[in-house]
Amino acid sequence: MRCKLALVPRMGEDVIVEEVELAEPHDDEVRIKVMTCTICHSDIHGFKGEFGAFDGPGTAGHEIAGIVDKVGAKVTYVKPGDRVLSSALRQGCGQCYQCLHGRQLFCENVPGYTFRMPSPYTRDNGEVCIQTMSGASGFAEYTNVIEPMLCKLDDDIPFVIGSVLACGFMSGFGAVLNRSKITPGESCAVVGCGGVGLSAIMGARWSGAIPIIAIDTMDVKLEAAKKFGATHFINPKQYDVVGEVKKITRGFGVDHSIVATGGKGIKHTTFALTAGYGKMVIIGHQRYEDEFLHDINGMELLLGKRITGSVMGSGPLRLDVPLYMEMYRKRLVDIGALLTRRFPLERIQEGIDDALKGALKNVIVIGGEN
Repeated sequence: MRCKLALVPRMGEDVIVEEVELAEPHDDEVRIKVMTCTICHSDIHGFKGEFGAFDGPGTAGHEIAGIVDKVGAKVTYVKPGDRVLSSALRQGCGQCYQCLHGRQLFCENVPGYTFRMPSPYTRDNGEVCIQTMSGASGFAEYTNVIEPMLCKLDDDIPFVIGSVLACGFMSGFGAVLNRSKITPGESCAVVGCGGVGLSAIMGARWSGAIPIIAIDTMDVKLEAAKKFGATHFINPKQYDVVGEVKKITRGFGVDHSIVATGGKGIKHTTFALTAGYGKMVIIGHQRYEDEFLHDINGMELLLGKRITGSVMGSGPLRLDVPLYMEMYRKRLVDIGALLTRRFPLERIQEGIDDALKGALKNVIVIGGEN
């Protein structure tokens, strides 16, 4: 079928919108009429080739909410007309060895997270677009998604909230619940206060953390962190981050640190501001070669300091998302406050430029946000 798609003609170029041909969904796929797709910085990294170079045109957009348009022959979870969100996180099969041990991210029967795979879109010149991240392309009128990436969206949850739930919120909030496992009274620092970091701050506040230290180089994001529950604020351009954190925590460092951004040196700094008995959870990343931790000594782990990571909140997709929808419904979390501005598909480059200037979570409204 024909549909509009946002793409970069070549890696690193500005995004354009053009009409392309979308292939029919395979037996295990679902075609989604995209209603909204929020802009994640991972999409921007993907367009730039920062998750790995790609040759030819590239697509992105993984925080997808929409309506099921068509299902493949083997699809059983959804039917045409269902409201859904699509996440880069996969629902495991529930039956293999890994799923039965609670490790759905390692499911033996569902393909995992993949960068730079061919998309179902073909340009009029015959070029097949590359999905620069995830397994779907949400900056489009329609997209094809494998069934395990889908979770049903309740009728009273706006599509735009579903888009935020699909990645940004679950990545931050879920990392706190499923990886940090903060208990009341423990201290927490969040490094990087974009959509994911602010969601982690919400999770820390909900878990009873005190103090909650927000760290970011943009003052506008530190201001936003106040609204979501942070109690202390540090701009690394103005202060020695490790020294300031230790002043706040009686010289020990924080019980929990969460890294919601990527780049050289950031992980080492976060490790240094984490207490000798604390836990550091890594969410944000950039290029593989920029994320090595050569300067951490194993001796620093002897007293119990831990480093771990979290992908998309590290929880079961169809268990955690309904929980988050109920929390939103009961106003226990303010997911809507993460949203900054709306843009139509044709103005997606404006939305990306605005995100790079500090906007928290811009949304591309394609079919309608409610």
